[in-house]
Order: sequence, then structure tokens, then C-alpha cells
Amino acid sequence: MRITEKKDSEWITVHVDSDDDLWYLKNLINPGDMVRMTTLRRVEKQQDMNRSKESPRKPVTASIVAESVEFQDFSGNLKVLGTIREGPEDIIGDHQSFNISPGDNFELKKQQWLEQQRELLAEALDNKFSQKFYFIAADDETAWILMLKSYGIQSIGKIDSHLTGKAYESNFSEQDFHREIVESCRRMLPEGSTIIILGPGFTREKIVNAFRTYGGTGFRVVTYPTNRSDAGAVWEFLNTPEADAIFRDLRISGDSRLVESFLRHVGTDGLGTYGYEDVLTALEAGAVDTLIVSEEKFRTPEGRKLLEESRNYGTRVHIIGTGTDPGRIVSNFGGYCAILRYRLL
Repeated sequence: MRITEKKDSEWITVHVDSDDDLWYLKNLINPGDMVRMTTLRRVEKQQDMNRSKESPRKPVTASIVAESVEFQDFSGNLKVLGTIREGPEDIIGDHQSFNISPGDNFELKKQQWLEQQRELLAEALDNKFSQKFYFIAADDETAWILMLKSYGIQSIGKIDSHLTGKAYESNFSEQDFHREIVESCRRMLPEGSTIIILGPGFTREKIVNAFRTYGGTGFRVVTYPTNRSDAGAVWEFLNTPEADAIFRDLRISGDSRLVESFLRHVGTDGLGTYGYEDVLTALEAGAVDTLIVSEEKFRTPEGRKLLEESRNYGTRVHIIGTGTDPGRIVSNFGGYCAILRYRLL
């Protein structure tokens, strides 16, 4: 993401570079903020009952007051819905949706910048968070090709070995299975990428050898044993010291470490608490070291109240995406979790 600030103006211009940017923007744009961009609208007014579905569209620049923001993980599209405040006179007050994708530019005018939103913006502008990491999670039946992004793990390919089921006797070939994994990576992944192969047993090493045999030498391939052989293998790996050395600065790795720490405190020493009321009580007592809030709760009045309280006591705040394993854990604890400085009686 890149931004351009206008001198003596409350508007900033946002240049969207990647899908990751859309996740950050979902958490930066609030109801009441204004968004301006050029979009295509039909020439006729909507109340014209005789308009043709094929009537032409023309470019129109308009500003809307945002009412809702919708983003589906890995969809490549952010939808901002609202009412037109500025634009051609005949469309003022109409409802309008802006679809924002990588490559688009738009302008944003916020009612208020929360401290956590400024931190998210700074994070989005930091190029180190745009680096892509690839994984293969495999056993002798299935291989998943996965991409680690700043807000989740995206499955980009699945290869079946046909080891089990009715096709077992006629179709299974370990050699063909491993060759297809390599060829799929060559088709889908940029040459020179690092691929981390995860899973149980000897399948990992066999896949490493297949990269040498079937023309996969353009990739840097490393391997690490995990109990899981699906997307969960990546979360398992992210909690290891080896992953910490590689991904320490990546948001999703920080999410995983932080939630793991919270769970450990809940289960051992009582320095973990959760739920809105209990977290608020701990905040008001000055006992919260780190506040963890799901992105859904971050946008609620209750979430804002906790954020305001956290400023009074020097509490660190971490906003966590709900489309990840750590995020789902936080959501299951009510969306509000805290690591305490000391136990409350």
C-alpha cells in the first residue's frame, strides 16, 4: 500500500497494491468516514422505469459516507457501501458501492484516526509485510500448496495421490504424485520462491528429492516435520523457534505467538483473562499488559471503550484477524482476551 497526503487537506490518496492491503483497509475504514473514487454508473436515474439493462455506463467521481465495509478473505475485492455526499447534483443522496481491488486508487477522509489504526496503517506501508511465503503440507495421500499472507493462509492448490479408495490398484503412483506436486509449483509459484515442506513421516524428504529430479531446482526448498499435513501444519510450524527466526516480523506469526502465550497463561498461572466484562475490570485496575481484540470487536462501541481504557494504563493492544486459527481462538473466547501484569483476586 502507498498513500499520498495532500497539504492542508483531510483527504489522503490510497494506492492499493495487493490483497493484503484490502485486509488492512477493512480495519481502517469506519462507518461515517468518507471515500471518494471514480466508478461507472448508468446514465439514467434508477427511478426511470423504462431504462434498459444495456444502458451505457459512464465514469463518475463521487464521495460517499461509508455505511459498511465488506471483505471476504482472499477474494481480491473490498466493497464499501454508503450514500453519495459529493458528486454530480442528480445523484446526491443515492446509494453507491465502491469495489476496491489491487491496482485501484481512492481517497479517504476519516472522522477520527484511532492509535491502533495508525499502527495498522504504518504496518501496511512497510514493504516487509508484502513478502510471500509458500508451503507444501503433505502426507502420502494429499498435498496442499499454501501461501502465507499477512492475515491468513490461502490454499492455492491440492494434489491427490489416489492412494486410497476405489482407484487404489490402478491409479496410484508415488512417483507421479511427487512429480505433479513439483509441476504444480512450477506453474503457480514465482521462480526463486522459498517453499517450506511440512508433514509427518518420510513424504517430506521424498518431495524434496522430487524437486531435484523433476526440474524444481529454481526453488529454495526446506523441510520441517509436523504432525499435521493440512493448513494446520503451517500453524504448528509457526509456533516453533525455527519459524520465529524466519517470520518474527510477520503479523500472522506475531498473532500465533501472542495467542499461544495467552493460552499458556490461562492454563497455568492465571495471568490470562477473557470476555468483555472481565477484561474491562482488569483494564480499570491497570492489570492488563496486552489486550488482544478480534477485528470484528475492534469495530464495535464496546471494543472502542476497551481501546480508550487501554490508553490510560500503557496497555499494548493487538488487533487480530478472524480468518486465522489464532483469530478463531480469540473469537471463541468472546473476541476479547488479555495477558495480565499480575493476578486479580
